[in-house]
Amino acid sequence: MKKLSTIITVMAMGAAAVFADAKGTEIMTRVHDVKKPEYTVAKAEMDLVSKNGSVDEHRVFWQFGSNQQKADNGKDITKIVMNFIEPASYAGTRFLQIENGPEDGKFVRLATDPSPRRVNSSEDSKSFLGTDATYGDLKTREVSDDNHQYLRDETKNGFSCQVVECTPIASSQYSKRILWIDTATMYPVYTELYDKKGKLEKVLTVKTIKNVDGYNIPTENEYKNVATGHKTTLKVVAVVVDNKGLALMKKMNINPKTVFTQNFLKTGK
Repeated sequence: MKKLSTIITVMAMGAAAVFADAKGTEIMTRVHDVKKPEYTVAKAEMDLVSKNGSVDEHRVFWQFGSNQQKADNGKDITKIVMNFIEPASYAGTRFLQIENGPEDGKFVRLATDPSPRRVNSSEDSKSFLGTDATYGDLKTREVSDDNHQYLRDETKNGFSCQVVECTPIASSQYSKRILWIDTATMYPVYTELYDKKGKLEKVLTVKTIKNVDGYNIPTENEYKNVATGHKTTLKVVAVVVDNKGLALMKKMNINPKTVFTQNFLKTGK
């Protein structure tokens, strides 16, 4: 989920929004350039919640993240691994995403199948491990991927925000995204995602942002499918960064040089 990209991290009106404006682009550049930890280790709880509010499934997982020096194209090399430990029937399910690295892509290993497989780009619109997010939602969008239109300043869920509409330049899963950017942290705290027909499809709400050793990290969010009423909630119960993250990896017998590999997906070590 960036998005859980963290984990988890997803998303005026009319024809004018097709064209970028300087303020909208400047805001989204600041969002993209927010300081990120070199290493992150987090334990999180995920609930799949039905329309009537009942929890269909409760999951627990560890997430390991790496944000390293820039690649040849000037973009940071980011890596994320999710290792599910509960429920027992789901333990051993693992997910790896590498962006801008030598082995770029998404890979998944299911508890029922020990062999990791690459997630093809044709699967971007498919559900990510049964959640309300898709595999495509997990991809980091570069500022240059969209045209940006500043709409207004507005308070949303207690956050003082700048609202920006993002319209993809190339074909994309969504026709547009409208983001409410918290001005204190430059983090999107509310995102509306519209389908190709322009109808509101999903809403991503960040409820809590915690400052961890100088980094602003979302620790509680909700991803809701507007049409079905189903939602996925995520709560980070523990998180450490940089040297503390490396120390925790060592304590867990996790090697930072091998955790972001398909072999870890297969073996868990």
